[in-house]
Amino acid sequence: MLRKISSLLLLLILTGCSSGHRVSDDEIALAEFQKNFKRTPTVVIDAGHGGDDFGTHSDKPPIYQEKRLALSTARMLSIYLKQLGFRTKLIRSEDVFIPLKERAAIANDLRPKVFVSVHYNSAPNKKASGIEVYFYDSDKDLVRAEKSKALASSVLDRVLEHTEAKSRGVKHGNFAVIRETKMPAILVEGGFLTNDAERKKIQNPAYLKKLALGIAEGIQSYLR
Repeated sequence: MLRKISSLLLLLILTGCSSGHRVSDDEIALAEFQKNFKRTPTVVIDAGHGGDDFGTHSDKPPIYQEKRLALSTARMLSIYLKQLGFRTKLIRSEDVFIPLKERAAIANDLRPKVFVSVHYNSAPNKKASGIEVYFYDSDKDLVRAEKSKALASSVLDRVLEHTEAKSRGVKHGNFAVIRETKMPAILVEGGFLTNDAERKKIQNPAYLKKLALGIAEGIQSYLR
């Protein structure tokens, strides 16, 4: 698409120069669109697990698998981010397994502004509940670590605002997808499928929309 726009813009400019007429308002608008298109920030969204890797799941019927909930949330997040003016790339848009290193490699090749991985939690303690956001704290790249922490804080604040869930805070995490990526990166744990009350909320698509919207607004707030 960008190549077509560039070719059209060049043709308009050359035509204008050969005929001696002023650059029109339409030509100016096209040039402005192209400039803004290049500047539009990209967000890479990673739906955790997939394929034969189910992730965690609810411990009571009906069984809700983490991989499916993560993908649903990632798709909603992509929609909200696009509405806010961002470009997005889903690491997986269907139920397939992608190795962790490959996920990070895809993100690094795209060079997005931020990377967010979406997951859901479980614990032996059935009372465990709440939302937590992880970032990779590295002494080798303090700038990325600080930016990732700021992104995590911004996302957690907005998610809690929309969901009214319990906060489990911003934490250090040595997860491959946030360790191996080169841009500010976070991993969101959107709640516990092993907690009866929280699972009932997560089963509701309206709640997932609130969670996805909170993540999107947190990213927007961080980038601004």
